[in-house]
Amino acid sequence: MSFFEELKRRNVFRVGIAYGISAWVLMQIVDLVLENITAPGWIMQVFMLALAIGFPIALIFAWAFEMTPDGVKLEKDVDRSQSIAGETGQRMNRGIIIALAIAVVFLLVDRLQQETAVESVPVAATESTATAAEKSIAVLPFVDMSPQGDQAYFADGISEEILNVLVKTHNLKVAGRTSSFQFRNRSEGLQSIGEKLGVDHILEGSIRKADNRVRITAQLVTASDGFHLWSETYDRELTDIFAIQDEIARAIANALAIELNLTDKQQSLVTASTSNMEAYDRYLEGKSLIAQRLDFTRSIRLLEEATELDPDFAAGWAAGAQAYSLSGYYLPVSRSEMLERAETMANKALELDPMLSTAYSVLGDVNRDRYQWAEARKSYLRALELNPNDVEANSQYAQMLWRVSYLKEGLKYSTRAVELDPLSWLNLVVNAAIRFNLGDRAGGWKDIEQGMNIGSKYRNFVSRHALRMALSDGNLEQAVAFMQNLSDSDYVMLRNPGLRAHYDDLLARVNSREETLALLKESQSDRLYQGPDSPWAIDVFWAAYYGDYALAEKIMDAGATTDLQSGLIDSTWLNYPALVPLHNSEPYKRMIRNINLDDFWRENGFPANCRALGEDDFACN
Repeated sequence: MSFFEELKRRNVFRVGIAYGISAWVLMQIVDLVLENITAPGWIMQVFMLALAIGFPIALIFAWAFEMTPDGVKLEKDVDRSQSIAGETGQRMNRGIIIALAIAVVFLLVDRLQQETAVESVPVAATESTATAAEKSIAVLPFVDMSPQGDQAYFADGISEEILNVLVKTHNLKVAGRTSSFQFRNRSEGLQSIGEKLGVDHILEGSIRKADNRVRITAQLVTASDGFHLWSETYDRELTDIFAIQDEIARAIANALAIELNLTDKQQSLVTASTSNMEAYDRYLEGKSLIAQRLDFTRSIRLLEEATELDPDFAAGWAAGAQAYSLSGYYLPVSRSEMLERAETMANKALELDPMLSTAYSVLGDVNRDRYQWAEARKSYLRALELNPNDVEANSQYAQMLWRVSYLKEGLKYSTRAVELDPLSWLNLVVNAAIRFNLGDRAGGWKDIEQGMNIGSKYRNFVSRHALRMALSDGNLEQAVAFMQNLSDSDYVMLRNPGLRAHYDDLLARVNSREETLALLKESQSDRLYQGPDSPWAIDVFWAAYYGDYALAEKIMDAGATTDLQSGLIDSTWLNYPALVPLHNSEPYKRMIRNINLDDFWRENGFPANCRALGEDDFACN
């Protein structure tokens, strides 16, 4: 009898097939259990190694032993005439069929879950998934495993620092922080997260920080099936934190076979931005607050302390500049003073590190809010040249282009911001408004509805622009609903009770043209309702909705004059279709001149609906 026939007689082939199918089914079950209990990646690796080691052992066992009516015996001790190997083979065939059936059920269930998950993904997220790069990743917020559970900001900060390193990696798409961090304490599977973020891979992990030591566990998995590509645990002194970040980034790049384009193989991906760990700790907490748009007072204090502890901490200066530039939108402070501080800190950051894209982006914000449009544009473009995937720079530059009525160009950058950070409500609302004002009303409503679902319909920024879109569409029922959301927003309720009273008065009258216009004439909203987002502009929209353009012009003229003195005119609302009839009015032209837009247009080109009239005048359709 040949060796091959002997293998068949002893059921070695059947054992191998049965082992392989059973091992695959077991791996699916164990992987599902481990994923749901958030077990470390090495457990699955050990299990797979054990199965691999068991395979040759099973084959050897099948060759050397045989099942008999008296139990398991060495094959050499079994009389061939009494062997029941054939019957055993038939039983194994039935077992293999059962195992195959179980495997098929697993595959069908997995396929059904994928189809269901895809159907539940919002439209914008589905679009981003369809165009996802082959090599793409999301960095989920690392879990804080510290003894006191008080290091969430540190865990978030390290996650974001790793994300920022990966953003600069050649040919790798990285989901933005806002989107990735929405899956903190996730209750859904990695496959669903990957689909919503439009990425193929996910980095997750945990951090345990105690005294001067830190333990970081990180694992890279394939989003579609949860397969572990790499995992590692780092137990180091806190001073090694930058080396750990570098090692994690390199491990991810190697696992995904990404070319890093380094001139020197020993070149570091992560440069230690400070040697002072107290400064770095404050920096991480301050950055976390900025990202969440929370407690700018504390964020500013933390980042000032960070730069005091280490005056050469360039990233700390840049983050402080960002906190100051944004604070005027969230705190009752002097806008001009905040911009001055932001400019000083941004310039200091660039003095220390001329390649910091964040600092250039902040200078763009500062110049934009001072109506120095050409300088703002130059700063934003420099930031994007240094880091094309900087979500904040793409988003803020889109908002600048929206303000100067360069809508088509603005759409390019707002779309890019959504691609990079698809679950950011702010990016979605900016993109929605620009699309709407360009004539894509269906696309605009789709984006703003998703923005409301992700963020909150009670956010001041969301409700304001949804209301303007509804009034531009002539939809009174929608407008009333958004007006109520605006009145109930935290900004209005907590910071401006007078404005809320005015909005509530409007809500009681907006179904009547006569009563609404009478209230608007009496309200003097230009004096009572100031703010960084021109809240009086809502009155302009209601006056225009009811066709009293003379009243709309009067409110706009008075409000713009007051806002110009107090610090900032939000010119984004000028682009809505509801206000087109005002575009040739003197108050409109006066506002454009007061914020230096006419000079910018003459040097860089008038928007599509406007044209120059001689050297000193212009007209808009």
